[in-house]
Amino acid sequence: MTKKRILAGGIAQESHSFNPVLTDRARFNIQSGQAAIASARGTNSLLGGILDTAEQADIEVLVPTLFRAQSGGPVEDVVFAEMRDILCDAAKRGDFDAIVLPLHGGMLTPTLEDPEGELMALLRAIVGPGLPMTVAFDLHAHVTPRILKTCDFLAGYLTNPHGDQGSTGRRACRAALDILGGQLRPVLSAVHVPMLTLGHDRTDEEPLMGLQARARAAVESGLAYDVSIFNAQQFLDVHGLGNWVLAYGNGSDGGRDRLALELAQSLWDQRHALIGTYPSLDECLDRAERGTKRPLILGDQGDRVAGGGPGDSTYVLRALLDRPGLPAAVVPLTDPASVAACHAAGNGSQVTLDVGGCYSTMAPPTTITGKVIGLGTEAHVTYDGPADAGYKAKLGAYAVVEVGKVRVLLTDQPYSYLDPDYFRAMGIDPAKMGVVITRSGYHFTLNFAATGECITVDTPGMTSYQVHELPFTVARPFFPLDEPDFVPVLAEHPSRMV
Repeated sequence: MTKKRILAGGIAQESHSFNPVLTDRARFNIQSGQAAIASARGTNSLLGGILDTAEQADIEVLVPTLFRAQSGGPVEDVVFAEMRDILCDAAKRGDFDAIVLPLHGGMLTPTLEDPEGELMALLRAIVGPGLPMTVAFDLHAHVTPRILKTCDFLAGYLTNPHGDQGSTGRRACRAALDILGGQLRPVLSAVHVPMLTLGHDRTDEEPLMGLQARARAAVESGLAYDVSIFNAQQFLDVHGLGNWVLAYGNGSDGGRDRLALELAQSLWDQRHALIGTYPSLDECLDRAERGTKRPLILGDQGDRVAGGGPGDSTYVLRALLDRPGLPAAVVPLTDPASVAACHAAGNGSQVTLDVGGCYSTMAPPTTITGKVIGLGTEAHVTYDGPADAGYKAKLGAYAVVEVGKVRVLLTDQPYSYLDPDYFRAMGIDPAKMGVVITRSGYHFTLNFAATGECITVDTPGMTSYQVHELPFTVARPFFPLDEPDFVPVLAEHPSRMV
């Protein structure tokens, strides 16, 4: 008997419509074939979960290519086209029984506002309507009707901060195997909600904790095969922006329609509660000056690379330099020119640099004078986890400049610093700092929990949750910029016509 095969791969990146810096090929970790499989096996990643489920079922996984990058500006069209062509060429060979795609779902290119849907539609045209295609997305994906109509099943993360990447990949793969085996005929109940969640959207806190519990109970009771609640990337100026509730059943309805409608209505009813507030930077630095038992790990939510920001805001750096009474601190900045200047000067040199503020215009460039204490042309990170535990990433050139008690970590590319090993890879132990700045809002909290006290800080910038400061046009109307009339309605879907 011929061994069954699954085709996996694709591209994963979260885009920010208002970040003018396009994400180029150099920003991507690109792997294929056995190298991609070996790198993902045993990790808490989407592909890791797919591999885990497939290998338990003695099914081979083919990975023609997998592009993965941190959040940023839209992805260059040529990069998307390269990945698309590789995956479509592999699909044309037809030596597989199902497709399972580990994607993100929140990506843009300059010409495409739904590139994942474009990829899926091209693959569907190649393989035809009968071959199972399932997909795994981030909870912050931009879900579109084309995506829902093209794939047989879409699974989203159930946690925020995200700790269930692997189990999401397993859900997507299990659905494909169940379709192949005849145990699943997926029928979708889907509802779009024209709103954003802004800052109070952790799934381990109310109100989303309760909504996710209701969804989980429906799956456990057999009311639904799978339920995902997508809260959407908040910085996409695209048509149809908003939250989605997806409830998949196996064949006939049995109350699943009502579940999707009720969850969507609950989301809308609690929309005001999903707008969060954060402590000020000054409050947190006051605490640091008084002394804390553990390092303060602060998320600069106004310039979150994890949310697509450029990572060059000097707002926090300026505050740290103005407070000589602070303990040792480290703050990262994206600044390729300053990295090059430090490399030219050499390790141990005194340098004066104008750093940051190129794209984050709410905080201007800042002049620093200090000693170069670390240099490298590349660095290698392995995530501690639990989020993406075991995932490996290669970083580009960097320099560390010591300015008093502040270590300014300069890189030639933006990074989110979601894991402590980003700092260790560039020669800084975050556990020995008094204040550590990450380019994340709250995703960093899972992996830094063992290192220090994690706090998201209210800072200005491109990824601030003050969305009224951003020039949205295409995406409107949506709450909180608007108050559209909303009554939950089931989206049309081919599976409901069967």
